[in-house]
Amino acid sequence: MTNTYSPIPELNLLAEFEGSVDDLYAAGFSLTPFGRDNSFLKDPELESRLILFAEANASGSLYALWRVDDRTDLATLPVAILGDEGGIHLVARDIREFLQFLASLEEEPCCDWGEPLGFRDGEPVPCRDEYLAWLDRHFGLAPLDDAYDSVEAALMELGKAFTTWIYQLIPDAVYSPCHELNLLREFEESLDGDYAAGFGLAMEFGGYGYDEAPGNPELAESLVPFALANNGDALYVLWRIDDRTDMSTLPVAMLSSEGGAHLIARDVREFLQFLASLDGSEESPGREAYIGWLDRHFGLAPVDDPGTVVEAARAELGEQFAAWLAPRVGGA
Repeated sequence: MTNTYSPIPELNLLAEFEGSVDDLYAAGFSLTPFGRDNSFLKDPELESRLILFAEANASGSLYALWRVDDRTDLATLPVAILGDEGGIHLVARDIREFLQFLASLEEEPCCDWGEPLGFRDGEPVPCRDEYLAWLDRHFGLAPLDDAYDSVEAALMELGKAFTTWIYQLIPDAVYSPCHELNLLREFEESLDGDYAAGFGLAMEFGGYGYDEAPGNPELAESLVPFALANNGDALYVLWRIDDRTDMSTLPVAMLSSEGGAHLIARDVREFLQFLASLDGSEESPGREAYIGWLDRHFGLAPVDDPGTVVEAARAELGEQFAAWLAPRVGGA
């Protein structure tokens, strides 16, 4: 590869470096022809917005630039990984952050549909020190404390836009069409124990389990389940109050096993605060970690009384919810 490898100076320098070493310098990584054929994606929107440029692991996962818009400086585009067995995840906000991500890898990345980005053992990386020296010499950059730091930064800054874009094309690529719930899924997967009293995300967003769906089809269609409540005795659901596309702004309700429904929060972020405020620290060893996550991602904290969240929802939307619910519960 030469210095005309790509329209991106950083990748051209990386191509020159790669040609100067004779072994791996980052876990699972090697450059491929820039903008290689991506017709296997079999979708014009995906093909036009994903620019392939490197292999991500030994089994054939690929790195791609995501054309989030029509900017001309491609070095500022986010980077995503496309799993060889499925899945697509953001890994960095731009090329330089991606170079730091590579330097921070201790294992090669892997992904699958609707699952958080994972890491697994790969081949040894004999030339890592040479790469670290190159990264410092050319850009004054060092490895991150943790490779996942760049993933988390990309999700925080671009995750909402990415979710909106990819869910329309490949619904299975993300846990849900709601960015906040996708972040919560990532957090939940990182814990070994509970973090909110009686709560756990459903394995499948929007899916009712056996004998859980309301008898009235219209009720079932408009109340979208996403989590277990009261240790499985009830469900948390999003109420499709209208046809808005940003599902994070939908109200949250609780659907009991007896068929009753009650408003809980005016939107998803308020619901996340409600969860953090539930009394149950003894049965939720991960509560402090959850409170830290809530602050880090959204600048939110628990409220003194979770009942205030419920009261606010009912004050603003209670009459509308009751009027909507009344003609439908007869068949529930």
